[in-house]
Amino acid sequence: MAGPTVFLNGLFMPLASARVSVLDRGFSYGDGLFETMRSYEGKIFRLDAHLRRLYQSLDLIYLSVPMTVGEMKSAVRETLIRNRHSDSMIRLTISRGEQNSGFHIDPETVPTLVIIVRPLETLPRDWYEKGIKISLFPSTAQKIGGLGRQIKSCNFLSNVIIRERAHRKKSMEGIMIDEQGRVTEGTTSNVFIVKNATLITPEINENILPGITRQAVLEIAARKGIPVALQALTTEDIYHAEEVFITNSRIEILPVRIADDRIIGDGNPGAITRFLHAEFLKSVEGEN
Repeated sequence: MAGPTVFLNGLFMPLASARVSVLDRGFSYGDGLFETMRSYEGKIFRLDAHLRRLYQSLDLIYLSVPMTVGEMKSAVRETLIRNRHSDSMIRLTISRGEQNSGFHIDPETVPTLVIIVRPLETLPRDWYEKGIKISLFPSTAQKIGGLGRQIKSCNFLSNVIIRERAHRKKSMEGIMIDEQGRVTEGTTSNVFIVKNATLITPEINENILPGITRQAVLEIAARKGIPVALQALTTEDIYHAEEVFITNSRIEILPVRIADDRIIGDGNPGAITRFLHAEFLKSVEGEN
């Protein structure tokens, strides 16, 4: 069986042959962006929303890509088709490209674009049926200086370290808390709680990425008449919530059973969490 096919700077090639220069600024400085997408039965969930977020972020970091949104969309879809996976995870990475050392941005540098498709690795069923454990980490929230909103930067070291600290606590995810004690987001996820039958999640700011699945959940809640509040959350809000769940493209809606050794609610995935996940899966089927 042929190995994975990668899109690299306009060419399709085997993964084993794909190479990026050691002078690439993505390698040297983490100077770039990425998007992680999921396909269901060969169709990419909210591809337009992912690319809209990507291009908005590119503008924020002064990185110009010589491809229209339509051309980028075609490249992503063609890479998916060539890899012949029904359910996949797709990683699109753009760096500022190969450039001599120094922080100065050369606008003439050609960006590096990589698209990789891998078969979806399903998560344990128990995680959805019983919930997972998360750990909260004070004073760890990340933001990029000079930007008024969070972006998916290739400089992901802080998230990597927090995730490892979480795993060493036997947690599936680490939740980052800012200096004021406010919950921001997970290392790769957005956070929701349910309190008094209201769905609550932090408002988007410089510490919180506008997750694509997060937005889908908010839209479902609005359609189904579930009260929603966008407001600051504290660790105590998490501990005393009736329900807690996290979201991203891969995990969809994943219930939380334990936060820092505190049992959430009655220790079982809550009714609203389960309802939202069921409706989310219906919406995916509808988009396909």
